[in-house]
Amino acid sequence: MRRQSGFTLVEIIVVIAILGILGATAIPVFRIWQMRARGSEATIMARQILDAQVVYYMEYNKFFPPGGETLEIYHNDPPDSENIIYISDNLNITIPTDHFLEYVFYPVNEPGNELFQLFIHSSNNLEIFSDAHLVIYTIDKKGDITVEYVS
Repeated sequence: MRRQSGFTLVEIIVVIAILGILGATAIPVFRIWQMRARGSEATIMARQILDAQVVYYMEYNKFFPPGGETLEIYHNDPPDSENIIYISDNLNITIPTDHFLEYVFYPVNEPGNELFQLFIHSSNNLEIFSDAHLVIYTIDKKGDITVEYVS
């Protein structure tokens, strides 16, 4: 009698079960990896923006953008959008787009109450840091920085 080659039904079920277990554990790990990557990018970009704001304030005695206007950068803005070029020309930094992070520049240039707030949030409501979808960085005219995490 000739023996047929191939896999038995039990072997196939065991392989499918193992793949299911690996897939079920990989998805949460992947979400954590995404959160850490976006958190790292948000932290690096915030540091660059705040450093550039300090330099701008030292030169012009007010925060960028002047006139109290609010600038918003969305993750799907083209790299040559008006706001990105405006920021690049004045702060000498490049805001990356297409990275699922969005930025809001909010200056307060009232005499005696000068401060700048930077809002960074994820475009698809994924946590940037654990339980936080939005991070608010505030810098005052003395250069003191506060960070607030909002879920």
